[in-house]
Amino acid sequence: MTQLDRAPYDTQRRVIDVSGDGDNNGGSPVTAARDNAVAKGVTINGLAILTKPLSPSYSNHTNPPGGLANYYHDNVIGGPSAFVMVAEDSNSFGSALIKKLTAELAQLRSRKPIGRSKIGPCDAKPPHIPGLSVN
Repeated sequence: MTQLDRAPYDTQRRVIDVSGDGDNNGGSPVTAARDNAVAKGVTINGLAILTKPLSPSYSNHTNPPGGLANYYHDNVIGGPSAFVMVAEDSNSFGSALIKKLTAELAQLRSRKPIGRSKIGPCDAKPPHIPGLSVN
């Protein structure tokens, strides 16, 4: 938030994009950081990257109870029109990132919030925005 607060630009919308392959494993609680950003009017979107655990002891980090997408939905994203997208593995990260950016741009184009949601796997289509064609 410090960097956003220092930015010399005025904007109608501020968004933080968070991507990762596991839950928070260091630093302060992610929910506190999310709540602080949301209180300042920032939207946080997430891109969960599904991976196979490196070891059984590491599986709770990469696959927390309920799944990584649900962890992101419940603990990471927040603010107006926040959403989570999922990359099924590291090979699909690029495609998922493009779809996530497309969804964010579609929100700007429509100026209509889509609601807080899980969009799902990277092959899921971005939300439908009337008047905008997205492939």
